[in-house]
Amino acid sequence: MKNSSIEMLQEYEELHEADILIFNTSYWKHRDTDFEKYANNFPAVSPKAAEFIRKNLPNCKAVAIDTMSIENLEEAKRNGYFVHHAFLDHEKYEEPTMLIYEDINPAPLIGKKLLSAFTAPLRIKNHDASMVNIIVEVEE
Repeated sequence: MKNSSIEMLQEYEELHEADILIFNTSYWKHRDTDFEKYANNFPAVSPKAAEFIRKNLPNCKAVAIDTMSIENLEEAKRNGYFVHHAFLDHEKYEEPTMLIYEDINPAPLIGKKLLSAFTAPLRIKNHDASMVNIIVEVEE
């Protein structure tokens, strides 16, 4: 799913009801077996898709992805980390900011319906990011 497109997102019926979007690119499978592959040239959310999510999905409060970053890092260096800002910038957009979870393992969720999720971040003073544990409730 290199640079997730808006059309790909719109294929999902539940899209407008979701309060978290989890991108399962299957790259999590490489994390323990081929970290070099996992850490380089991974799939990402495109700038257009990020802006679409922020502007058109009012229920969405967070996005998560099974790669090292929500965006293509080479592209991000050139465009000022547009994707991160599309989710996090509170001045450019009227819509509420969204949390970003990166480097997740969606394997336990595959084939199950996610009922609820919350996170338990480390409390680090004067920082804007942290490792978190994501706790979920699924319908078996």
